[in-house]
Amino acid sequence: MYLVLRGEVVEGFGVGAKYVTMPSYNILLTELLDGVPYPGTLNIRINSTYEELVKNCTPSNIKSIVVGGEERGGFYYWFGEILGKENLWVLVTRPHLSKHEPDIIEVLAEENLREKLSLRNGSEITLKIYCGELTSSRK
Repeated sequence: MYLVLRGEVVEGFGVGAKYVTMPSYNILLTELLDGVPYPGTLNIRINSTYEELVKNCTPSNIKSIVVGGEERGGFYYWFGEILGKENLWVLVTRPHLSKHEPDIIEVLAEENLREKLSLRNGSEITLKIYCGELTSSRK
């Protein structure tokens, strides 16, 4: 099962790269993407909330862990595609400790999505999000 969502690219807080490159996250994200993630996320405002998305499209869930006495927040994730001239495999996430509004999701890929797809704030995109627990974005 999958859902198709339309969304709008929005400005983030500029901290995605920090988390994507942390070893505890980078190893996991590299495994999930079957490749090294670009150090940053693409923030998308959807026309619902992440809570509604979780309810309607079962995500996989990474639980929070403590590393060196510091909490590393977990996150929900879905494998997906950005639909367009050429569909692009992505990892769609919602961190449990996110400071974003509830209608913001974060998208990761091996490439800089803004550059690859010529996106800017306000650009509209269509996402196909696969529901249920999958083990790889390529299957």
